[in-house]
Amino acid sequence: MLEIIIGIYAGICWLIFKKFKLLPWNFISKVIVYSLPIFGTIFLILSLNYYCPITSDIRVINRSVDINPQILGRVKKVYVTTNQEVKKGDTLFTLDPEIYIQELKSLEARLKSSESNLASGNENLNAAYSNVSSLQSQLDLANKRVEQYTKLVAGGAANRFDLEQAQANANDLQNRLNSARSQAQGIQVNLAASYEGENAGLAELKAKIAQAKWNLEQTVVLAPADGTIPNVSINEGAILSAFKSAFVLIKKEQSVIGLFAQNELEAVQPGDEVELALRTEPGKIIKARLDFVIDATSQGLLNNAGGMLGGSVASLPDTSRPYPEYEGKLAAKFIVDDPNTVLTTGARGDATLYSQHMKAMHIVRKVMIRINSKLNYIIPKLH
Repeated sequence: MLEIIIGIYAGICWLIFKKFKLLPWNFISKVIVYSLPIFGTIFLILSLNYYCPITSDIRVINRSVDINPQILGRVKKVYVTTNQEVKKGDTLFTLDPEIYIQELKSLEARLKSSESNLASGNENLNAAYSNVSSLQSQLDLANKRVEQYTKLVAGGAANRFDLEQAQANANDLQNRLNSARSQAQGIQVNLAASYEGENAGLAELKAKIAQAKWNLEQTVVLAPADGTIPNVSINEGAILSAFKSAFVLIKKEQSVIGLFAQNELEAVQPGDEVELALRTEPGKIIKARLDFVIDATSQGLLNNAGGMLGGSVASLPDTSRPYPEYEGKLAAKFIVDDPNTVLTTGARGDATLYSQHMKAMHIVRKVMIRINSKLNYIIPKLH
């Protein structure tokens, strides 16, 4: 565009001074003619860069989601193919559910058995207390007989064998009473143990059943969002472990990010007009708006260990790096005006921002961005 403006200027000067000779071609006119484009070009370039910043580093970004099962299993059936579009909730693939079905049935059977045992637990407790009461009565009677035989033996009215027999009977009843009390106490503890107002044993089984049902549900893997499957890398019969990525889903939601020098975005505001010229869309101008500017760079961030995040390694600044060290750029996010526009993921190109100032200069940038868009048709390869 600058070359076109200079060419037009040179043509006008030729017409004025050479063709029609409207003004004399002397020293003063020469100084003016040669100085005007120099200072005009400097003013134009500086004004354009400040009020209509342009960048050749924009990127179309889609978020991706790793599709991985939450459980171990063998792939039973795959429902998607490479480069297929899916909707949220669509079935992607299933795992063999048989082992989880059997686990669920086993736990449900154990729950039925435990509920039955709990129902008869009160009866068992009453029976245990009745047994304790009966043994206590028998022990009291046996102790009285021991006391009676002790007095009779002391008076010579009974033999010692009867006394020893009564003492042995009393000791046996005492042991049986202690055992019955322990049994009754154990039954009572089991009945009294609870979790959130429910029998602890039943609560544990119900929790295991809920986990088993969740595991069974995870045998059907669903799409978490609308998007595209770029590559299906699994097949039926493959063994997948928990949290092992099966493939990637590229979400439909797109972001267009432009990177600018740190002093280029002073005059622009959110909502300002943006024009995009992508290499994947030669000859086409995509209208957009400035959403926001991320007012930070990775070179100014510290991680938890106190290291700098200026690069791929989170460490202190690398002083052995060749100087000058490049400054981090600011990222600006754009919103495409047409929500139905689908851009190529990873597309690169140019973007121009138009501030609310010096609007007369917008035409220069608009011409430049359109020329860049047309140049995207050219493929400069020698092979």
